[in-house]
Amino acid sequence: MARSGQAGRMSIPAEANGQRSPRGDAAVSGAEGSITYYNRPMIKRPTWKWFIPLYFFLGGLAGGAAVVGAAAEFLGGPKHRATVRHARYLTLGLAPVCAALLIADLGRPARFYRMLRVFKGSSPLNVGTYILTLFGAVSGVLAVRQVAEDGVVIRRESVLGRLARAVPSAPLTAAHGLLGLALGGYTGTLLAVTAVPLWAAGGTLLGPLFLATGLASGAAALRLVGTLNGTLTTEAGEDIADVETVAELAQLGLVAAREVMVPARVGRPLVRGPWGILWRGGAVGGGMLGPLALNVAGRVAGPRARQTLGTIAAGLAVAGALAERFAITEAGKRSADDPLAYQAMTRGLPGKARPTAAEQAARASDEARRHPFQAHQVVPER
Repeated sequence: MARSGQAGRMSIPAEANGQRSPRGDAAVSGAEGSITYYNRPMIKRPTWKWFIPLYFFLGGLAGGAAVVGAAAEFLGGPKHRATVRHARYLTLGLAPVCAALLIADLGRPARFYRMLRVFKGSSPLNVGTYILTLFGAVSGVLAVRQVAEDGVVIRRESVLGRLARAVPSAPLTAAHGLLGLALGGYTGTLLAVTAVPLWAAGGTLLGPLFLATGLASGAAALRLVGTLNGTLTTEAGEDIADVETVAELAQLGLVAAREVMVPARVGRPLVRGPWGILWRGGAVGGGMLGPLALNVAGRVAGPRARQTLGTIAAGLAVAGALAERFAITEAGKRSADDPLAYQAMTRGLPGKARPTAAEQAARASDEARRHPFQAHQVVPER
């Protein structure tokens, strides 16, 4: 029992006084002087399983392929007919897989359906569900049209074939490309609006980074498919390689900008540990710098070496995109477990959750000077 005069007084843990607990947990950061409560997390870590980063990867790849396919349709001419065909078939195969992964994480298919019952523009998750649904529908219609044009399964001159080929291609292709842009970037925006330090810090760049990675991986996947089935011409391959190069340069620029914006404590999971190795070696080194160097080298190499280097570069770009999605997702979970990372992210930001005692006193004093009558007014009890 508490002694007389101390009743109702809450005991303060040793950590709150800048000391160490009996079990030896450090309470104060030597570098920043931040106080934690037994070094416990200040927020709950996300419970996402491997379905979600894989969905981020496949969704970005499908979106990037749709954008490249739409550009090939409108700007590529006859040399890119195979690119358009591959983009339509690839997105048709990936769209239902993405939906299945998302439903698997939700637990029940009914939850996916219920998100479509309302539209909430302020919720990236709700908007993303609509984007994925519309993307899958447009991919299906374009793929059926492409099947009729190719005479595969559906004969060109059959009734169904003529109906499918009568579907207007230009507006659907444009919608496909726009939905691909949205699908490639919305997942980064979804992460950025959370309270997870690694995702929220520099969050304005996370959506563009995911989009650039989706474009690079989508273009790389189309180049791989065209090379493997022998339908990719040299000129078409060079055009797709140019898209990869621009996307990889954008990736590197956005990664460098995030390195500057994100506090060191927040970005620690991407520097140390297994996810740091995957990020530095797999995503940045293998998925951005490596393909960029190989594509540049292919420009000055002979035809046979150019094709070999391009195939390796495309494979690295796809693998690097997968590494990026897993590294950022899993490293974000680790940053959620670090209370000092959360404090580093929120320090000095407007609208932070709890002002310091000095800030509260200053605000009360300013309010009293501006409204002296209201400051001393007694509110009667009800």
